[in-house]
Amino acid sequence: MPTADRKLGVAVLGVGWCASQHIAAFLCNRHTAVTWLCAREADRARANLAKYGVTLPDARITTTYDDVLSAPDVDIVSIATPNHLHADQAVAAAEAGKHLLLEKPTGLDVGELVRIRDAVRRAGVRTIVSFELRYNPFLGFARWLRSAGWLGDIRFARTQYLSRVTDWYSGWSWVRTRESGRSHLLAAGCHAVDALRWCSGLEPTSVSAFHTHVTDGYEWPTSIVANMTLEGSALGHVTSSTGFMLPYTFVVELMGERATLRQDLLQWLDAPVDLGRLAAANPFPDVRLAAAADSAGRPAIRIVCTMPDSADVTEHPFQAEIDELVACVLEDRETSISVFEAQHTMEVCLAADRSAELGGEPISLPLI
Repeated sequence: MPTADRKLGVAVLGVGWCASQHIAAFLCNRHTAVTWLCAREADRARANLAKYGVTLPDARITTTYDDVLSAPDVDIVSIATPNHLHADQAVAAAEAGKHLLLEKPTGLDVGELVRIRDAVRRAGVRTIVSFELRYNPFLGFARWLRSAGWLGDIRFARTQYLSRVTDWYSGWSWVRTRESGRSHLLAAGCHAVDALRWCSGLEPTSVSAFHTHVTDGYEWPTSIVANMTLEGSALGHVTSSTGFMLPYTFVVELMGERATLRQDLLQWLDAPVDLGRLAAANPFPDVRLAAAADSAGRPAIRIVCTMPDSADVTEHPFQAEIDELVACVLEDRETSISVFEAQHTMEVCLAADRSAELGGEPISLPLI
C-alpha cells in the first residue's frame, strides 16, 4: 500500500500502442508509479517508449515475467499483450497477489474464463477489464437515460462495432491469426457486446449468429451478426466487422416503450420528452442537450458530447478506468468492470461465435 513516500508500483506487460496509454494514465495518477516494463525485446520496448513520447527513466525493463511477479515494488500488473497470452498472464499475476488491469478479451474460451475467475477469487485481488468505452460520456448518458426511466422498458437494443483493420495496425501480425485474434467479436466487437449489456441493463439469454469471411489476411471470419433474446422479452442485435469500407463506427440504439435513442438523437411518438426537464435532470456536465429535428423534420433532442467514434487508443478514456482501479485497490472494493463482470460479456461473444460455427443454431446463456 502507498505511504507518504511510496506509491503503488505498476508493471506494464507488452510495451505497444495500447500499453502506451496505460502508462500515460498511470503517470497521471498521483498514487501510482510505473516501476517495471516487461516485453519480448528490451530494445524494442525502449524504441516504443520513444515512439509514443513516454519517459520512464526509473522503470526497469525485463524480458522475464517472473521478475515482475516476484518484484516487491509491483502492486498492479497491466496486461496489454497479444490476446492468447492474457489468461495465463492474468492467472499468474493473481496467484502472485498482484492487482490487475487486463485488456480485452480476458479469455479466448470458457476454460480460460473459468481459470481467470477462480484465480482472482482465490487471491482476492482487484481487477478491471478494459471495456473503457463505458467511460465515454455518450455511453454513460445512454445508460443513465435508460436507468432513469426516460426511455421506459427497453424492447430492442442494437450496437455495432465497425472498424477496418488491416496491416496498418501495430498488432496485425498476431490479431489476424486464429490463435490470438480468434474472431472479430473477441478481438474488437466485444466492446459492442459490452455496450449492449451495460446500456440496456439486460442480460442476453440466448444468441443466434451468422458470420462470413470478407477481408483478406485474416484466419477467421471478419464479419458477424448476432441476434439475441434479452431479459424481459426484449431483443438485441450486435454487428461486428472489419470488412466494411467506412471509417470506424460505433453505434448504440435503445428502443423503449416511451422513447427511442438512436445514436445521438432521442425521439418519441406520442408523449414528447420535455427538453427542459431532461436537461435539468442530466447529471453529466460534459453532455449537452439541444432541440433538433430528424431528416423528415420531426422533433427530436440532440445529444452533444464526445462520441465513441475513433479507433485511436489515444482518444479512449483510459484515465477514468485506471483511476477507478487505483481507487478500488486503495479502498479494498470491487471495480465496476471486474473480471467477474466482464465474464458475462465474454460469454456472449463465445456463444455467438459458437452459434455462427453451427450455422446459426441458438446457444443458451450463460455458458458458465
